[in-house]
Amino acid sequence: MTRSISWLAVLLLALLVVLISGPAQADDCDLPGTPQDMTECAALRLRAADREMSEVYGGLMESEDKEFVAALKQAQDAWFRWREAEGNLAAKTTNDADLVEYARMHQQALMSEDRIKDLRGMSGN
Repeated sequence: MTRSISWLAVLLLALLVVLISGPAQADDCDLPGTPQDMTECAALRLRAADREMSEVYGGLMESEDKEFVAALKQAQDAWFRWREAEGNLAAKTTNDADLVEYARMHQQALMSEDRIKDLRGMSGN
């Protein structure tokens, strides 16, 4: 019984290591080695920015000022269309086929990080 428990522990530990280690760990994003790593790092950065932007935007949407909320929603919808278009443009201007998705997500992450600053400015934070 003890032997089966130790094997189970080893298997769980191995699974945990596999889940934690991926093509792009946080340390690897400082200097990603391959186009795939670059793309994964850009995806991680974009997801993190989208999560933060969602939190800040959600806080702003709780405002009692209905006109502000309506204007913010309209501006955010337009901003998302602009971000999508700029990402697509960055992808189209990339000469390396392996970097198309990286270019799109990198551009969108940069824009999202700037948008977070703008949204924070609206909230006074």
